[in-house]
Amino acid sequence: MRNELFKNRHHDPRINYRGVNGSRLENLTDAVFGIAITLLIFNLSNPNSFSDLLTFTKTLPAFLISISFILMIWNEHLDFSEIFTLNDTRLTILNTLFIALVIFYVYPLRFLTLFLTNFFFNTAIDVNIEGDQVPYLMIYYGFIAFALYFVIFLFYFRAYEVKSELQLNEFERFYTKSQKIRLLIMFSVPLVSILLTVTVNQYSFIWASVVGGVTYFLYTPLIIVWYNYHQKKSKEFEKI
Repeated sequence: MRNELFKNRHHDPRINYRGVNGSRLENLTDAVFGIAITLLIFNLSNPNSFSDLLTFTKTLPAFLISISFILMIWNEHLDFSEIFTLNDTRLTILNTLFIALVIFYVYPLRFLTLFLTNFFFNTAIDVNIEGDQVPYLMIYYGFIAFALYFVIFLFYFRAYEVKSELQLNEFERFYTKSQKIRLLIMFSVPLVSILLTVTVNQYSFIWASVVGGVTYFLYTPLIIVWYNYHQKKSKEFEKI
């Protein structure tokens, strides 16, 4: 599957893609993502009446959102492994932790998306959670999101540590540092969300829930700033 995707993906000619042919570890990681999506599917209840069928249909938005997030994480791993490969002891350990987090991520993600679908669209899906428990759901989800992106950040951190062994060229070194900055943003936002939720929850669980969720809108301006910086610096290498 990776080999077929590699043929159709956009590739930067300034980058040497060392992981074109996926290793057994990378194939195992792909299989785990497949299992994660399967768990999302099996978590759906079988409709035994027309009313159940309608409820089942209403879960589609939550299911699609969950898969989208899973695929986003998978694409992060794919981007890294295509360029750097995972043939390193520390990267293997990090990848093992990453796999465990992916499986652990499934049910919190599924529960959160069902809750949000129910809240915004009044779908009457059976999600058992009290109002004062919502901040803890935000904290739970935020921790998993933080951990996943932090581990991916450590992938790039390790790759830059062994830049000489990987024989990274100047652009690849810039690219690695730039991705570290992007991933710093990606894991910092959930961390900020957790801290704000914990703080505000001492006064109001309603505002804690709102603040914890709104914090994720920080991604948009921060990623736009990072993207502009990345594009500007990338063009400097085209002149060399």
